[in-house]
Amino acid sequence: APVPAEAMPIDNTSDRSASPEKVSRGGARENRATPMADSEIVKDQSVLTTCGNDGLAEHALKVFSKGLETGKLLFTGQDFTEDSFVKVLKTIGIFSKLKGLAAARSSTLPIDEVDFSGIQLYNETPLDANLKARWDLKRRAQTVQLAVQFVRVSTGAKIVRLEDCGLRGSTHDKEDLIEQEVIRLVKKFGFGSGKDARYTSEVSLARNSFEDGFAKKIIEAAYWERCKHPDKEAMPRLLLNLSGNKIKAPRRIVAELREGQCAGGSISVATKKDSPEVQEKAAIVVDFGDQEERAPS
Repeated sequence: APVPAEAMPIDNTSDRSASPEKVSRGGARENRATPMADSEIVKDQSVLTTCGNDGLAEHALKVFSKGLETGKLLFTGQDFTEDSFVKVLKTIGIFSKLKGLAAARSSTLPIDEVDFSGIQLYNETPLDANLKARWDLKRRAQTVQLAVQFVRVSTGAKIVRLEDCGLRGSTHDKEDLIEQEVIRLVKKFGFGSGKDARYTSEVSLARNSFEDGFAKKIIEAAYWERCKHPDKEAMPRLLLNLSGNKIKAPRRIVAELREGQCAGGSISVATKKDSPEVQEKAAIVVDFGDQEERAPS
């Protein structure tokens, strides 16, 4: 289910301070409620309702607190199931409000890097057997949608990692919910415009099961989105890691994009195997690394 609006701040700014007063876009002061202490927020009814138990609430608080301290929200290595991941992510949105960090629509968490690696965000079959009868693609995509929405709306992340998350395309067209959600990670974030617009500088989708069509689409999307930036001399660049997927012809993809065999014309793209000089000139640098053959599941 989507995260409630009150638990999901939206903005184009990142401010590590948690002062109880903030200047709104119109210049007026917005009063915040006194931020709650850690011992209070893990006992908050909305937190307990979302988490289901004190243990998961405390685990969520550790992830949240470490993220605020370091600027890196790290879920990797936490052994979260898809269900516990969803609960923790929603709870972090609630924490941000209770801590006074989401007092306005113009608020984001002061997070520069988000790592969901190792969390199975896409499952062909539900963990709960009772859901199997209605486990269609739309339902299977909900966790991916939640994760992408959180990154884009609630953080100022420049680096995003979704490695080994069980991600794959299904229909490989504009209706493919998984592919379209993941592609949103390379597009403009939030409501900022012009030079204030936010973009990721590094996205890693390593060790998933994406194929050639997706690779071409995400590179195109990243490039044309960045072309909209008003400062053509300092257009936001992107390092895209697609290693360990199921991409059969990386060289052909890059050649076609450079030659303009796509909508819009030639694309400025390089690979990590190109010389440093070529990479420096490219707007999009892709690490194809080694691609893996996986048996269909």
